[in-house]
Amino acid sequence: MEQPPAKILIVFPKSGQSCEVDYDDTLVDATFRYDLPIRYRCERAVCTTCMTEVLEGLENLSSPNERETKTLKTVGAAANYRLACQCSVYGDVKLDYIPITDPRRKPVSSNDNPL
Repeated sequence: MEQPPAKILIVFPKSGQSCEVDYDDTLVDATFRYDLPIRYRCERAVCTTCMTEVLEGLENLSSPNERETKTLKTVGAAANYRLACQCSVYGDVKLDYIPITDPRRKPVSSNDNPL
C-alpha cells in the first residue's frame, strides 16, 4: 500500500499564496493556520461563505458529503466548486476563493441567455 504524501501543496494562483499542509487536513484547518484567502463561518456546509473554485486537483479532495452536495446544488454551484469547511486534502490542489460578492456565485438562469 502506498504511503500518503508527507506534505500537500495548496496554491492560490490568483493571489500568489501557497502553503504545505498535512495529508487529510481540511481546507479550513489550513486557512486557520496559514491565513489563506478563504473566509468561513458555519463550518457545517450551510452558509456557503467558504465556497471555493477548484482550478486543479479536484480528485485530490475528499468526496462531497450529502449536506455539501445539497447546499452546492441549492445555490447552483459549478461542478468544480467546493465548500472548504467540508474538504479534506489528499494531494496537491490549486484553488480560488469565491467571495460572497463575486458574480460567479450567481447561477446562470435561462433568463440570462438572450435568444
